[in-house]
Amino acid sequence: MQNLKKLISIFLLFIITAACAPTGIIAIPSTIADRRTTGVQVEDQTIEFKAIYEFQQINGEFSASATSYNQSVLLTGEVESEDLKEKIQDTIAKIEGVKSIYNELLVTKASSLKEKIKSKSKDYSITANVKARMFKEEDGSSFSPIHVKVLTERQTVYLMGIVTEDEASQAEKIAKTSKGVLKVKTFFEINNNLKKN
Repeated sequence: MQNLKKLISIFLLFIITAACAPTGIIAIPSTIADRRTTGVQVEDQTIEFKAIYEFQQINGEFSASATSYNQSVLLTGEVESEDLKEKIQDTIAKIEGVKSIYNELLVTKASSLKEKIKSKSKDYSITANVKARMFKEEDGSSFSPIHVKVLTERQTVYLMGIVTEDEASQAEKIAKTSKGVLKVKTFFEINNNLKKN
């Protein structure tokens, strides 16, 4: 059972990294466009890879992922109990560089491999659609989609980034009106002194 759990984790990790970094497992930071410093971009990647390792050290039935943006970590996935949810949060909080955690882990009965693949496929489709719509709406507005990180879990879209209030509002509106989206949650860092670039 433990080997199956690791196999599923590796399989899902492969899909995630393939979608996020088509040129390799570790993506080259997009320094010019990103509002984070190069150092923070690298720190975020390091936090995510350390989180993958830490997940393997935790006993229990769960499927979790950690997304780090500006050293704030968003935890998503499924866990079997509230105690395990808290344990995962406490473990990730101890990783060097982590400043804050948004724990969106869902306490529920573990999904089958077939259900996970079907759900992930639907979520990736939603993420791709939201991103595409953001780029389509970019012309003629103050909104630059490159500053918004989009993640979908169980048809709930999570938005992260360093943005202005106007950019946050536009990004949220696009996500909420995208096909297949059930809910939108935002974890933005607001800075109204920023300019589109």
